[in-house]
Amino acid sequence: MKNPGAVMAVGLTAVIVMAIGVLNVVLSARNTGPAVAEEAAAQVGDAAAVPDVAAVQAAYEARETLLALQNAQLDVELSERQKAYDSRVEELQALIGSGEEQLAQLEDQEAALQEQIDQLLLVQSERTAIYDSQRQQANAQYQVNIQQLQVQLDEGKSKLNEALARLGQ
Repeated sequence: MKNPGAVMAVGLTAVIVMAIGVLNVVLSARNTGPAVAEEAAAQVGDAAAVPDVAAVQAAYEARETLLALQNAQLDVELSERQKAYDSRVEELQALIGSGEEQLAQLEDQEAALQEQIDQLLLVQSERTAIYDSQRQQANAQYQVNIQQLQVQLDEGKSKLNEALARLGQ
């Protein structure tokens, strides 16, 4: 016998046949008396020693049929699970592909934004340099204008003092 399950089924069947025989002996002993029970026990003992080949063969075939049916059910269930698994794998691959596309787009956007940032920083530094230059020029012009105004003020004060001095003489 190839299959250990089949061997166990045959053994189990033999045990069941012996149990039925023993039960028959016990029940017949209750109903008919001890002499008939001893004779029936001898017959069951002989039957238990040599199992009925046809019964064993039928039990074996029934077990084989059951195993084949269970195997077919397992194959169907495995096939269904495999289809579900394949479907989920395809779905996940689509999600991964979509995510990778989005990532590539975001990386492109990041590169474009980094380029804009670099350009803005360059413009900022140029404008800062221009501002500093204009501020220095304005400050220098302011100082020149202040000095000119101070000179004019000093000249005005001096003329005022002279006029006051002329008036006061």
